[in-house]
Amino acid sequence: MFSFAIMKSLLQSKYLLLVFFFVLFIVNLTQGYFTELLSDEAYYWTYSNELNWGYFDHPPMVAVWISISKFIFASGELSVRFFSSITLPLTFYFVWLLIDHPKKLNYKWLFILLTLTTSLFNVYGFITVPDTPLMFFTALFLFGYQKYLKEKSTISYLILALSMACMMYSKYQAILVIGFVLLSNLKVLLDGKIWLTTLLTIALFSPHLYWQIENDFPSFKYHLFERKENTVYKFRDTYMHIINTIAIIGFTFPIVYKSFFKNIKNTDSFQKALNFLVIGFICFFFISTFSTHAQAQWIVPISIPLIVIPFNHLVENQKDLKLFTILAITTLVVSTFLRFAMAIDGLLPKQFDMHGNKKWIVALDKKIEDKTPLIYNSYQNTSLYWFYSGRRPYQLNTWDSRKNQYDLYTYNKNYTIENAVLIGISKNSSPKDSLPKKNKGKIYYKNIKHSYSKNNSIEIDFQDNLTLTKNTSNSFQVLASEKIIDELNSLKLAIALRDGRVKKVFPAILIDDKIEFNFDISDSNFNPNRIQVIGTSNPEINYIRLSPIKNITINEQ
Repeated sequence: MFSFAIMKSLLQSKYLLLVFFFVLFIVNLTQGYFTELLSDEAYYWTYSNELNWGYFDHPPMVAVWISISKFIFASGELSVRFFSSITLPLTFYFVWLLIDHPKKLNYKWLFILLTLTTSLFNVYGFITVPDTPLMFFTALFLFGYQKYLKEKSTISYLILALSMACMMYSKYQAILVIGFVLLSNLKVLLDGKIWLTTLLTIALFSPHLYWQIENDFPSFKYHLFERKENTVYKFRDTYMHIINTIAIIGFTFPIVYKSFFKNIKNTDSFQKALNFLVIGFICFFFISTFSTHAQAQWIVPISIPLIVIPFNHLVENQKDLKLFTILAITTLVVSTFLRFAMAIDGLLPKQFDMHGNKKWIVALDKKIEDKTPLIYNSYQNTSLYWFYSGRRPYQLNTWDSRKNQYDLYTYNKNYTIENAVLIGISKNSSPKDSLPKKNKGKIYYKNIKHSYSKNNSIEIDFQDNLTLTKNTSNSFQVLASEKIIDELNSLKLAIALRDGRVKKVFPAILIDDKIEFNFDISDSNFNPNRIQVIGTSNPEINYIRLSPIKNITINEQ
C-alpha cells in the first residue's frame, strides 16, 4: 500500500519528466560505458580525428558529437558516446513540447512509456551514429515548424533555418524530412520569409557543399550511383522493410499504427505534417527496396510522429490505453534484457556487432608486434583496430571493394611502408596465421616480404565507349601526363572487365602510352560492358583502382 502510494505520488509529480530525463541520462551513460563500440561508431570516431566540413559517407555532425564527448573523456567508449547520453533526453523534451493536448500534464507517464517503447530511437542515447544528431535536430525542426504555424515570429524562422541546416549536416535524409513537411502544406511557399529562411539555410550549409565540390562530390557519387551496383531485385528487401516499420516501434505497434490511421483525416496543419512524415518515409523506402536494401534506421525519423500521434489518441481512448500499457511493459522487459545482452558478451549464443572486438584486436596487436598493419577492404576492422589498439593502421581498398573515408584521409592516400602485415585477407590468400575473431569466425593475416607503395595521384583516363574484341590482343591509349605514365611503368597492371556482378581480371602491360592485354576468354556467357585499369606495386597485394570505370562494346572474334 505504501509503495503504491509513493508510485502514484511520483506519477503525478510535476518533476516526473525531470526525474525521467535524469534517470535516462544515467542509464545511457552506464550502458555506453559497459558496451563496446559498434564498428560504425569506431569509423565515425576516426572522423573526429580529422575534423572537416564533410566525409565520404556522411556530413560532419556526427564528428562534432564525438568531438564534444572526447573533450570530456579522452579515451574509452564514453569518448564517443557521452554527448549522446545528454542529447537523447533533450530530444525527448522537444518531442514533449510538440504534444498539444489539454490533458497532457496528467499523462506524463504515458509520454514516458511511448518514448521508452520506440525501440530504435532509444538506442541513440548510448551509441553515436549520424542518426543521433539527426533525431535531435528533427525534433527541433518540428518544434520550430509548430511555432511557425502558431505565430510566424522571427524566432520561429531562425529555429527553422538553424534546424534545417543542422539536420543536413547530420544526414542527407534530412531532405526527406523537410520535403515531406513542405508537401503537407505548400501554402508556406507563399510566405516570402520562408524563402529568406531557405536562403539562410543554404548559406549555413554552404561550407559542406564547397567541400563536396573540392573533393569531386564523393558522397553524392557514392549514395546516388556507386552503392547501387547490385540492381537485382530481392523480395527479402521489401518484406524486411515492412518488418522494420514494426520493429522500430516494438510490441506496441498495433495500437501505435491504429492511432496513426485514425489521424490521417486530421486537417490540422501540424498533424498533417506528422502524417506526411510517416507516410512519406514508409512509401519512399518501400519503393527503394525494388532497387536496393533499405535499413531500419533509415525510417527512424517516423518515431517522433509515432509518439505524438498515439499520445493524443490514447488520452481519449481508455480501452486502447489499457492494451497499450500491457504491450509497452512487455516491450520494456524485452528491451531491458537486450540492453543487458548488448553490454554482456555471452548472455546470448550469438554475438552482437559490438561484442568481442577488443579481444581479437588486443590478441592481433600482440601477434604482429612492431610490424606495420595494413588492413584489407574493411573500414570497420581498420577503425576498430585504431580505436582499441591506439595504433593508426593503413587501410587498403582494392579495385573491387567499395570506397570509404580512408580513400580521403591524407595519411592514407600516398604512402610507402616496410615490414607490413596484411590483415583481413581471405583464407585462400596463403595467410601466415589466423586468430579467432567473432561468432567462431577467424581473421587471417600474413607478412609482406617487400615494401608496398600506394599513390593516389596515379590516376589515368582513356576514351569512352571502347570497342574490344574477344580472344585477341587489345590496346588503347592512356590519357595522362608523362610523369604519371612513368610511374605506371613501376606497377604491375591489369584490366578488370565487368558483366553485371561478374568480374574478371586480365594481365596488362604498358607500351609507351598504350595499355595492351589479351582478352582470351573461354566463357561465351561472359559479355562485359564496363572496363577499368587496375594495378599494384607489390604482386603480393591485390590491385587498386587506377582509372574510372568506362563503358565498352564487345566484338566476337
